[in-house]
Formats: sequence, structure tokens, C-alpha cells
Amino acid sequence: MNAPTRRIDNRKNFEKELNLIEKFNSFNELDVSLIGYENTQAQLSKNERKITLALNARVGDKIEQLSFVIDDVIYEARKLNYASSSADFNENSPAKFSTTYEINTLQIQGFREKGCFMTFYPVELKEIKTFHTEFETVTHQRNGTEYFYDCLRISINGKSYDVTQLKTPSKGFYVFECLEEESFENYLEACFSIRQAIGFINRLMVGDEEYVFDDSGNMYYSNYIRPAIKGMYSPITTNPYSYPDIDRKFADKLFEQLTRISLENLSNLATKILTDQDFSAAILVLLEASSIRSLLLIPSSFAVIIELLAKNLSIEEDGLETPITDKELKEKIIEELHNVIDRNEHSLSSEAILKLKRRLSEVNRPINKQHLTNDEKLTRPFKQLNIHLSTQDIAIIEHRNDLLHGNILLKNKNDQSIGDTDLYMAYVSAKLFTLISKLILKSIGYNGYIYNQAKYLEKHMKINTTEHYFEKI
Repeated sequence: MNAPTRRIDNRKNFEKELNLIEKFNSFNELDVSLIGYENTQAQLSKNERKITLALNARVGDKIEQLSFVIDDVIYEARKLNYASSSADFNENSPAKFSTTYEINTLQIQGFREKGCFMTFYPVELKEIKTFHTEFETVTHQRNGTEYFYDCLRISINGKSYDVTQLKTPSKGFYVFECLEEESFENYLEACFSIRQAIGFINRLMVGDEEYVFDDSGNMYYSNYIRPAIKGMYSPITTNPYSYPDIDRKFADKLFEQLTRISLENLSNLATKILTDQDFSAAILVLLEASSIRSLLLIPSSFAVIIELLAKNLSIEEDGLETPITDKELKEKIIEELHNVIDRNEHSLSSEAILKLKRRLSEVNRPINKQHLTNDEKLTRPFKQLNIHLSTQDIAIIEHRNDLLHGNILLKNKNDQSIGDTDLYMAYVSAKLFTLISKLILKSIGYNGYIYNQAKYLEKHMKINTTEHYFEKI
């Protein structure tokens, strides 16, 4: 097992930012002064992720930006959506109008477009589980306490980013920080890539809303970002005891062997996602498809990812490749195939036997690497990355053809029960995720163990393979 953490001097203080976030979330029908509409009464409210600005006037539905003052601080609302308007007519008093807007993005005036930024992504407290079982971490010091398993340090394009898990009495946060000066646009793109990378490993891609602070303390807020995603599968863990179907004695042996993803591996993954749109799309589809837990959608979505990654990771080759290079082995296999045909001659016509035996001479015909079949193209990146494929793996990969031709239930017989169908689709989904994980992690330099998602399903399917619960790549 690789070292769980790197001990470094890494001092942090989030109190100022947390206080502003708490204040911001307490706004409820707060009277604000609109700049340019000084005679208009306005109230700002925040309820969960929804921010509304209610005006006692008919302002119109085409306003794209409004500024208002709270405690002598100017806030600029950059994304406004017209929500509703109403009018109250009374013959004894002037008509009363009201207009309500929903705000997606706002910032404190003076927010910088370049600098060192810090972002808070809210999560439920139950989602703060430390990074200990999946990732190598770095230490950080806060409020006189040293924390060992709550912080990741990631390098992208020469910039260092820290991701820290943080608990308050009522809420949890993932806190992202860029430790060197960066443009705001590049920072947001890097954060999105890191969110995907971490989400692929620990199943939680944070999102929904973000509170960003520049290095002078000004805040930018947006709920106009990709929603948080809770995936179904995690490819790496160093805690075999979390799987009840793994025997305790076997888990004891595994505990000393299992590996975490290193900070270098994580940096490579985040960088790959940032610079390669296909790779980013594969991660997002992987998370989104598994988040809805649909056995109708997962196999098809995962098959698409296998094909996407096969094209993305494969290196074009030319020339010919002979499947069996050992001459004696080739002759032995051909002889055994002849014997199989002979043993079944009572079920075959003499013409069929002759045709089959003629074809045996072509068994070892060289393969043209420039003209591979679709199935050979799908398995090529595994070979190039030195990832072993079992016969079960290959059979699962070849389901791509079934899914492409509309057999989304992967039925292999007409009398297959609904329970059998669901169980097999669950097995295929788990198998495909394991195969995809091998491709992704091997391609970014990971050298360690991956959890075989399908192993525990074998006993329910009454099959027994030589595969293990954890496989090293």
C-alpha cells in the first residue's frame, strides 16, 4: 500500500469566507437599495439555491443586469431571469405593480478577473468522508489542528490547486484553491476538470452552486453550473472490509496490498480531462448514466464510452500480426480442432465437415492491423496498454453489437425471465465500468489495484471465473 499522506506546511483559514457565505444564505426578504432605481423598493431572498429579487414596480422583462447595495457593499447581478409580474388595481388608490427576477449569478463589485481564487461547493455533511480510502493526500493546518486525510494537491499546467474537505456544524464543503495567480476563466475550467476527476474516483462530483472568492475577499456566486452528480461505482478503494461479500481473512491479506491513486495520477487525470473534450465527455457520461441507476441506460451508455475511449486511446498500427507465433503450438491447436470436428461428425454432413476442415488451415492467418474488425478495434487499446482481457471481458465488450442493433435488454433467449434479464444487465454494467476504469486509470499512469465491480454478482448468476475482487493493472 502506498503512503496515505504527505506531511507539508499548508496553513489554511476559511473563517472569513464561511462567515460571508452564512450571511449570504440568511437573506430573507432583505430590503436592498437598487442602483439606478432609488425610488423602487426591492427585497432579496435566498432559499436553498434559489435567489429572487422582488421589486414593487413594473420594470420589464428584458433587464439583464442590476446592482444593489447591502451593508455598503455593492452586488452586481449578472444573470437575471424574469420570473413573474403582477398588478393590483383598486379604484380608491393608485395601481400597485410588482416584478420578480431570479438571479443565477452575482458578484461583489470589484471582483478580480485574475489572482488566487478560492471556491466553496456546499455538500451534505454525510458526504464529508475524507479522501483517505481512495487518494494520497497532503496535510493541512487549521485553527491549531493538523489534518491528515482531508486535502488533495493537484497540479495542472504548472499551477497548484488544493481541494479540502471541510465541516461546519450544519454543512459540508469542498473547498478548491488555486495557489498561484491565474485568470478567473482558466481557474473555473480547471475546477470543472478537477470536479470530474475526483467524482470519477469517489463517486461524488460536486456542483449545484459555487461561492468563489478572489484574493481580496470579494465574492462571486453562481447557481448556474452543472448539478452535483452522485455516481454508482467507485474504481479504487483501500478498504476491502467495506464489501461484506469478501471473506474477512481474504480482506486482511488485501488490506496490505491495495493502492491509492497518487497525487501525480490525479493531476494527470484532471489535466487529461481539461485538455481532451472526448475524455471529459466519457467521465461525465459515466457519472450521469450511473447516477440515475437505470439498467436500461447504463449498459448502452457504457458501451458508447468504451467505443469513445477506444478511438481516443488507440494508437494506429500497420503491418501484419500472426495470432500464434509458436509453430508447434499452432499445429497442436489445429490438430485438436480436427479432433473436435471428428468427434461430432455424426451431427454434420460430409460436405460440412469438408468445408470446416478446409478452413482450419486459415486459423492462423495474419491479421492486417490497418483493417481491424469493430470488435478488434474495441480491444486494441487494452492490448496497447498491457491490460489483460479475460474471455468474459471480451464477450462483454462484444455486446456493443447487440446494443447497436437494438437489443438493449441483452436477451439471449426468448424465455429469459425479468429477474434473469435484470441480473445480467447489472453484471454487464459492472463489467463495463471495470473495463472503462482500467482504460482511464492505466492511460494516466496508475499502477495498482482496481475493484472488480462484477465479481460479487457471479454467485447470483451461478458462474465461477478465475477473476479476483481486486485486479492489478
